[in-house]
Amino acid sequence: MYINASIYYDINNDDYEEVKNSRNFTGKVVLVTGSSSGIGEGIVKLFSILGAHVVVTGRRADEVHKVAQEVQKVSPKGLKPLAVIGDLTKTEDLEGLVNQTIDTFGQLDVLVNNAGISLSASIRDANFTQTFDQIFNVNLRAGLQLIQLTIPYLQHTNGTIISTSSIASYLPRKAQLAYGASKAAVDYATKALAVELGPNIRVNAINPGAILTEPLRKLLTPEELAAIASVTPLKRIGQPLDIAKGVAFLASTDAQFITGANLVIDGGLVI
Repeated sequence: MYINASIYYDINNDDYEEVKNSRNFTGKVVLVTGSSSGIGEGIVKLFSILGAHVVVTGRRADEVHKVAQEVQKVSPKGLKPLAVIGDLTKTEDLEGLVNQTIDTFGQLDVLVNNAGISLSASIRDANFTQTFDQIFNVNLRAGLQLIQLTIPYLQHTNGTIISTSSIASYLPRKAQLAYGASKAAVDYATKALAVELGPNIRVNAINPGAILTEPLRKLLTPEELAAIASVTPLKRIGQPLDIAKGVAFLASTDAQFITGANLVIDGGLVI
């Protein structure tokens, strides 16, 4: 019986040695949307620490430039990030983001679709459909359009796409229908894109639980945060760095045989 040798990957000593440097992103270009605060800020800072050229994006110029300055400080070689201000629901801003990235760095290796919004809306609300559209435009449509624009560049570098989903995709709550549905759509899109874009582009997602960001501080009281921590097996609220580490893993060579996966990072909250 004939066996196609191309479907096998021969392991050699160099592959084992590569594990030592699996978190070295020197020479790589990483674009992180929604990276001017919160989880995205943690992700873009970690990639900078790991040696990558990074793109900091957001809607507010002051926040983008502040994070960009901090990112350069933590870069081992003082690499200056590209700072891009824009609204990702606008096609011209998405195109500008991609064009500036390629004009500046000449390539793209990792796309982290992290930008998102969380708005509460009951199905009984008169403005439910407007809120639904607003959430889906940011949480799903903008990310898919950005993927569409970056495919040629990621194809060239055998790149990877990582999207930020949420445990809300399978943990329903009142007035969170639109948000949870948008994240469930991200989960499905991740798997569909993994099938469509392989073998040259890997596509995965992370599903964070309760992560201590400014929006969460405003949403929940210290007592409510303590209550969540108490029912979490690891007995704490997550930090942006917890998510950033998961993203770095999925972008690394350690995850080169992982695609179409959802990595839950929640301290065991939804076990």
